[in-house]
Amino acid sequence: MDNVTKRRSIQRTLIVVMGVSIFCLATAAKGQDTLAKPNIIFIMVDQMRPDHLIGPTTPNLSTLSEGGVRFIHNYTASPLCQPSRISIITGLYPSQTKIYGNQTGPLSDELRDNTFMNELQKAGYYTGFIGKHHYIDRYATGTNMIQADADEIKKYGFNYVVQVADISEHIPNSNHSENVDDYIYYLREKGLEKTYFDNIRSGIRSGIHPLKSEDTEDGFIGLTARDFIDNYNKNVPFYLSVSFISPHPPYVVPEEFISTKPEDTVAPLGGIDNKATRLKRARYKDMVSQVDFYVGKIIKSLKEREFSDNTVIIFTADHGDNLGDYGIWDKRYFYEQSAGVPLFISGKGIPGKDIRIGNIQSKALVSSLDIYPTIMNLAGVDISDRKLPGKNLLNIIKGNNEDLRSAVFSQLGTLVMIRTARWKMVFDPEEGGTYYLFNLINDPKELNNLAGVAGYESITADLTKKLLSFYIGLNQSTQMKEQLRLQKVRVGAMN
Repeated sequence: MDNVTKRRSIQRTLIVVMGVSIFCLATAAKGQDTLAKPNIIFIMVDQMRPDHLIGPTTPNLSTLSEGGVRFIHNYTASPLCQPSRISIITGLYPSQTKIYGNQTGPLSDELRDNTFMNELQKAGYYTGFIGKHHYIDRYATGTNMIQADADEIKKYGFNYVVQVADISEHIPNSNHSENVDDYIYYLREKGLEKTYFDNIRSGIRSGIHPLKSEDTEDGFIGLTARDFIDNYNKNVPFYLSVSFISPHPPYVVPEEFISTKPEDTVAPLGGIDNKATRLKRARYKDMVSQVDFYVGKIIKSLKEREFSDNTVIIFTADHGDNLGDYGIWDKRYFYEQSAGVPLFISGKGIPGKDIRIGNIQSKALVSSLDIYPTIMNLAGVDISDRKLPGKNLLNIIKGNNEDLRSAVFSQLGTLVMIRTARWKMVFDPEEGGTYYLFNLINDPKELNNLAGVAGYESITADLTKKLLSFYIGLNQSTQMKEQLRLQKVRVGAMN
């Protein structure tokens, strides 16, 4: 057994990794009562639509969100994994981080050193990460991520790191090399690696994961997070990022979590409705249900350790999923279920369900960029000297009108989305300007594209003006003006 294997042979037993002793566990729980700052748990899933957050298949997430505030108009900074995740931890748009898509980077040292996790460390937090980070893209590279990335990822602001790639990243590349991470070492220790790789392709075709739930990627992530909490013994608050793989495609779930009948799923909007579509939508829903199960394990551990009263939980996704809507099996669009993502905050100091008005739901236009300043506020870190586009969600919860937006934005490549209370416009200078225009009040399902339709020139001009102001304010440059001029030249040439 090599040194790396020895080091990773105890993934589930953090007693050795963190230097925890049984004697210290009881004193740690008492010490939590005196902490001035709350523990912060940031739970993120991959590619989850906002319409799958609440329901009978997600009892733990539903209950947890009822104990806090849910933001029903939250949008990702970018509907794609790597740029979205980098934007969350830096608090900046892709046009500022220069991470425009997957398989790009690396992030500059300056931005990496100023993530909110590094700020939390400076403020005295012990920081941990478990799951998929995608701060470094390893798709089909055949990399030992522990040897290549573990030390680098710690520079993002983590004391403790457990890396897990998604299924697509695990499958061997053309050179027959697979990415190796903490999860693969776990499978080796249990003698399951061969079973996994021999059956994962057939499992993807059938929609059934070849391993039991506890041995899947998400089972490993959820139970490792549970163990982190069970064995935490430090007298300082912790920040823990728990980043699940699901419900990212391929839509595959362990057999014990298959419960949704394809015929019981909702038909896709404006897309092809057939057995294959319904089966994928059913497995997607079951994947969310599996994540919910392990969120329940985390909540149970917090209660057993008596950490619940001093912990804030933030739940969100990096982006959504069209899931066959409009005939699209991808996320790289700005429709509501792909650019919109679930978000709620629950726990210490967060108002919960009101006996008079029921669940607390904020209709404010918010962004994944708001997570950075919100976490800083929770930790008591002053970032007033930083020029960040995000808002403090706690101020929005308190009803501070100064933190309310009239518009929210999202970026991907050359495209940019602007969403106001009534309108959504997607602008792309490479495609002649306004690409999509929807009246979300009259057309919430986004089936009637008004871009270029007579009678909507003034609203298009107004939204374009807001986009121009957004880019100028963001970059302090006239780049957007040049894009607009380019658009006019192209349109004029076509006419």
